[in-house]
Amino acid sequence: MMYPISALLRSVAAAAMFLAGGAALPPCARAAPATPSPKVVVISLDAFGAASLREPQLPAPTLHGLMQRGAYAVSMQPINPTVTWPNHTTMVTGVDASRHHVLVNGLIVDQRTATSPRIDMGAPKSRLVAVPTVYDAAHQAGLTTAQVDWVAIDGARSIDWQFAEHPDPDGAIEQSLVRQGVVTRDQLVHFGEPSQAWRDRIYTRAAVDIIRQHHPDLLLLHLLALDSIEHETGFGNDAGRNTIAFLDDRVQEVIDAVRAAGDLDRTTFIIVSDHGQQSVRQLLRPNVLLRQAGLQGGSTGRPAFCLTDDGFALVFQQHATEASTRKMKSLFAGKPGIRAVLTPAEAAKQGWPVPAQSDQAPDLLLYAADGYAFKEGDTGDYVTPTREIGAHGYPNSNPLMQGIFIAAGAGIRARGEIPAFPNLDIAPTIAQLLHVSLGTVQGKPLMEILGSPGHAAPTPARAASAAGR
Repeated sequence: MMYPISALLRSVAAAAMFLAGGAALPPCARAAPATPSPKVVVISLDAFGAASLREPQLPAPTLHGLMQRGAYAVSMQPINPTVTWPNHTTMVTGVDASRHHVLVNGLIVDQRTATSPRIDMGAPKSRLVAVPTVYDAAHQAGLTTAQVDWVAIDGARSIDWQFAEHPDPDGAIEQSLVRQGVVTRDQLVHFGEPSQAWRDRIYTRAAVDIIRQHHPDLLLLHLLALDSIEHETGFGNDAGRNTIAFLDDRVQEVIDAVRAAGDLDRTTFIIVSDHGQQSVRQLLRPNVLLRQAGLQGGSTGRPAFCLTDDGFALVFQQHATEASTRKMKSLFAGKPGIRAVLTPAEAAKQGWPVPAQSDQAPDLLLYAADGYAFKEGDTGDYVTPTREIGAHGYPNSNPLMQGIFIAAGAGIRARGEIPAFPNLDIAPTIAQLLHVSLGTVQGKPLMEILGSPGHAAPTPARAASAAGR
């Protein structure tokens, strides 16, 4: 049963004092900067579904405090596809995948060849993202930019300070953490081996180091522990709730760092997620059907392969024609676990690019039904059972795919709950807060939660009140 969010917030009103700290602030926190300028910290909590945030006993006092003092959405709608890299890219560009062309967690390569396509997660931002970003605009305006574990951002020249998903042991922030004893060089070299929670703790310490030393005007931080545990155990259980409590502490750690750096009065905190999650118990292997139809192997003149990603799958065919696409569509239509089979023109109506726009666009798009997820493999049965696991990538109209949005601090009115909106609006809202121009985008600033026109960055006294000091 869901309880009204207003009732939930009243029950955690004491948590709203999280920014007050109780004790007097150190002199560095009380001193106003000589030339105040707005700052924005964006924290993405991967796979945090709107349904989770509305649970009455969710152990998230820091998030509840932000909600009490600022604004939060009923939900935030992701773009299609509802996976990590496309939606993080939308939140910094203000456009959907039909324009930025990021469809999976990396760059699709070897598509429309005689071999199976694969994903290159190391592709540079210049190859991945087809449009400008808000951090590009901020950098061009002379602002300091930073990112920790953001995605589709490798090699971005407009990022001043960074700690990447796969950190560079010789990087400036990495070496700073080594000197502080936060992490060892060997741990950086083998960074992918420990748990995601361990990595998220280090990501947070990297963000804290950047805040304290470099005072970025725009900081993008991405934490993955919830997505990781829900993929393993499914959605809506105590493993996920306990992870949310862990992530709530990481948000508090960042807020404390901003306070200690003396930047609290002019910082806006924006907490978002890229998508939600749902549980599945059946796996689909569409390449089994393609192989059985004779569309894989040396004997076919139009080989076709399916790139799978949980709730959706992309079919690429060498030398595809309208006739061959119709034939493939009939192969999948009506099969168990298939929600929809869409041609490029049909997919374009849901925000996907077509092949003429991008080589990343498929010749056929498959959506899985609820309870099913697409997986790799071209042998064995087409449908196989699995223990309960979590998945996303389903149509962005799916209630469990909806993300969260919370904003508090400088420039944010205490509006409480606001209606659902698309995550296309995040980038233009950041641009509005930082007073930079993003150009032509599909989204729009969330003016209803911002300060009055011409006053997006309030006076220090108003900012302190909005932040709950």
